[in-house]
Amino acid sequence: MTRISEQRDVQDALVNYLMGIGWTYLPPEDALEARGGDEAQPFLPEVLREQMVALNPRVVTEANVGEEIRRLRVLPPTMAGNERYLQALRGQWTAYDKVHKRERNLTLIDYSDLPANQFHFTQEMTFVDRDRRRMDLALWVNGLPVCVVENKSPTVAEAEMEAFDQIQRVYTDRIPEFIKYPPLFAVANAHLHYGATWNDDAKAMNVWKADGADYGLERLGKSFFDRQNVLDMLRDYVLFYRAEDQTHKFVLRPHQMRATRKIVERVLQTSEVCKTSEVLARSGLEWHTQGSGKTLTMIVAAHQLRREMSAKGENPTLLIVVDRRELEGQMKQNLEAFGFPAVERARSKQHLRELLAGDYRGLIVTLIHKFDRMPKNVSQRHNIVVQIDEAHRSQEGDLATTMRAALPNAFYFGYTGTPVDKGKIGRGTFETFGKADAAGYQDKYGMDESIADGTTVPLYYTLAPTDLHVDRQMLEDEFYSVVDKAGVASIEALNKLLEKADKLKAVMKAPERVCEIAAHVAKHFKTNVEPLGFKAFVVAVDREACALYKQALDEFLPNEYSQAVYTPYHKDTGLLREYHLEEDEEKTVRRAFRDKTKLPKLLIVTEKLLTGYDAPVLYCMYLDKPLKDHTLLQAIARVNRPYPEKSSGLIVDYIGIFENLQRALSFDAATVATGLIDLEKLRVRFGELLTSIQALLAPVDLSTTGDRPARIIDHFFEQDKREAFTQLFKELQTAYEVLSPDPFLRDYIDDYALIAQVYQVVYNYFDPEAKKRGQQRDLLAKTDALIRKHVKAEGKPADLPLYPINRNLANVIQADHMTERVKVTNLYRSLMVHIEEHQNEQPYLISIGAQVEDIIRRLNERQISVQTALEQLQAQAGQASAAHEEQTASGLAGSEFAVFWVLKGQGVLGPDKTAQAVQKVLDAHPTWPYNARLEAVVRRELYKVIELPVRVAADRAKDGAPVGGLVEVVNNVLRMHKMLVMAK
Repeated sequence: MTRISEQRDVQDALVNYLMGIGWTYLPPEDALEARGGDEAQPFLPEVLREQMVALNPRVVTEANVGEEIRRLRVLPPTMAGNERYLQALRGQWTAYDKVHKRERNLTLIDYSDLPANQFHFTQEMTFVDRDRRRMDLALWVNGLPVCVVENKSPTVAEAEMEAFDQIQRVYTDRIPEFIKYPPLFAVANAHLHYGATWNDDAKAMNVWKADGADYGLERLGKSFFDRQNVLDMLRDYVLFYRAEDQTHKFVLRPHQMRATRKIVERVLQTSEVCKTSEVLARSGLEWHTQGSGKTLTMIVAAHQLRREMSAKGENPTLLIVVDRRELEGQMKQNLEAFGFPAVERARSKQHLRELLAGDYRGLIVTLIHKFDRMPKNVSQRHNIVVQIDEAHRSQEGDLATTMRAALPNAFYFGYTGTPVDKGKIGRGTFETFGKADAAGYQDKYGMDESIADGTTVPLYYTLAPTDLHVDRQMLEDEFYSVVDKAGVASIEALNKLLEKADKLKAVMKAPERVCEIAAHVAKHFKTNVEPLGFKAFVVAVDREACALYKQALDEFLPNEYSQAVYTPYHKDTGLLREYHLEEDEEKTVRRAFRDKTKLPKLLIVTEKLLTGYDAPVLYCMYLDKPLKDHTLLQAIARVNRPYPEKSSGLIVDYIGIFENLQRALSFDAATVATGLIDLEKLRVRFGELLTSIQALLAPVDLSTTGDRPARIIDHFFEQDKREAFTQLFKELQTAYEVLSPDPFLRDYIDDYALIAQVYQVVYNYFDPEAKKRGQQRDLLAKTDALIRKHVKAEGKPADLPLYPINRNLANVIQADHMTERVKVTNLYRSLMVHIEEHQNEQPYLISIGAQVEDIIRRLNERQISVQTALEQLQAQAGQASAAHEEQTASGLAGSEFAVFWVLKGQGVLGPDKTAQAVQKVLDAHPTWPYNARLEAVVRRELYKVIELPVRVAADRAKDGAPVGGLVEVVNNVLRMHKMLVMAK
């Protein structure tokens, strides 16, 4: 049986896939030569020179190509430099045309003619900057870096996060002069993840899908690295996005790319077939769940439409219609940051009418309200495309009718996460936008799929004490029935209705109730949310209630913990005016809230920030405002954004609307059930998981301490048992983090703490990286705190002492009363800890470490017995001990002694002096492991240095003496040295 490995099953496979789909492979030594033999060179200079001249005739010549390359080389090693580089790749840089004496766009990639470009890649590429780092795969288009790839073994759990950290933190910090270039990265194991460089937020790493599925590395690799797909991503799907005066970088997810392609295809096909085709072919509904990135999809769709329609002589007018004033300016800013030319923001109803009637050809960003009272047939052109955000709201009033009458032949594409199934008339959103599609929508990305992809997290809800709830009949009379009758689809319209619900609001804002809820919020936040490092929203019924809750919360929490954010009116007085925020103050608060290290920790809101505000650190929503259907889903979606160590969001309901979920959400029940879960179900699941794990642990005697770790190790010696236990524990831990400190857990705390300690033993003894990484990645905050509390009360369970790696090891192991399986596990751990701690000054330990890993691999694959593994591990420990003693006596430096140890093992005469001579040869050619020609040079020189000592040793050798032949000795020296180089 062949072991699954990173090299064979991922890296070698990807190399073959890339070559099979048209990429030119450069072996590491050839890639280094193509980089001019310079490990600090990010480009393939000769390829780049050739392509720049070929793609820019008369503009770039042999005389000025060096200057154009220099401009690329001096870009700053920052996100801003990366943005400018992407602009250059998209033809947004210019070069001076001396013949015509004007600036012309510089073409670095020909997106319209695939064969006009050159595609190269290599593996094990070393780059020297602040540090010397080696990348698994690097890809170039026309000699310019476009993607870096890290590979991990399919058998390593959550390895993609380690690879992500490697790219986004280590590479960005240590080799920024390379990472300032590639816009993309990819991570491959059993799956394929990808994302944008210069974004260290884990939610920016996306799952790649081939034909809607995430399986099969061959399908995933060939589709992602398809040369046209790579060019499409470079040209269209990487965005620099500005929000709250900060720049963020993203690359679109598969569902976003899919939707943009469908929209563009429908517009182009309909325009081509019939300029006056019916509305059936001139609209579409993009049903993408809240938090899935609809805004970015709209920007990219507009960008592609402008380019493709213009190429066909259809110089279009494009509109993006938003529903909130603040989004107008933000959308315009992001379009310009993307490089979109000719963007106008409609300043007023009159200005919008003038733009449309005046045949403006570009992109208009407008509020839908600016279509109010617009006359019919303002523009009857067919090459107008309208994209509408939060499309379900267009059902309110006559705005949708007015818009369509003003632009009767336009294309209309609606985006929503919460389509109205049945509005006041007909089928609501589906009827308005979805007639062209049998399902009622052109593209769907549901809550269930989003959670599976990690784009959003599931939400749990729980009811606050019933004495805080609003009377059911009052809620029905003053809220539900009124909302149903009005067909409300926006938070603004809902607020207008609530203004008339005097009795309901009076009850909700009663001083005693506000004080009791504030006390409950404060206690819940301190015990459930703050220990996780997350933040929370308090959603109040109106602006006055926001001020009242701020005042009340200050009695239970430090003043700086919370901040009320609502729209200030100039007529406000008293308490309402006290918590007014100026525009700049609000921006500061919004930015600080996104940062888990800054205050405030709670925002008190009623309308602002309930739509469009993205703060992934937001974990809990304290809901004291009646909401229904779309307004409810939009509000609670604020807490569904992924964040490190955030596996879910939580809604605490003070109204009682979740008592009857069907009444609150008459909407896509099957999909919603996946993402909105009663916390009571989690309590049941916690009990089930606990029982399952206890069954797994039943054969282990955990009642007494003493040698308990040894019993655990012996029980979990088989890998399949460990994997089953780990999977169950991870789910149990997640449930505990959400539930704690629920009184429900009281009867389970001791059992859970014991299980967590068992997990620690399994993790520490069977994961060789455990000591280096520590526990932070594997134990979440509340579980870690629980373990610390138990350790403080009961003392830390005694670990098995590490075996001493010295000449007395055999006696220690023989005297140990543990089983052979425990001895193997502890000796493996002892060796790996010893190697990790001493490999810098004793580099020969690296090769010993490789031998140790191979022994464990063969044991796991049942190629050798436990007894044989123990004997072989002892032999390696003996080698390490003997080598250390001899190095101390020899006085040789670490790398010289590593050579010495190989030579002595081969019986070479005078290994100390020969080792020094060999080391001089290796030092003179430090890059030989990456260059086949240099390796040949090094090999010839080593033959000269080693030949005589080998021959003399062979002549003097007695029968059975271990003297290797010249080729064998040189091979072993080179193999050892290459291993040391790669380890660095």
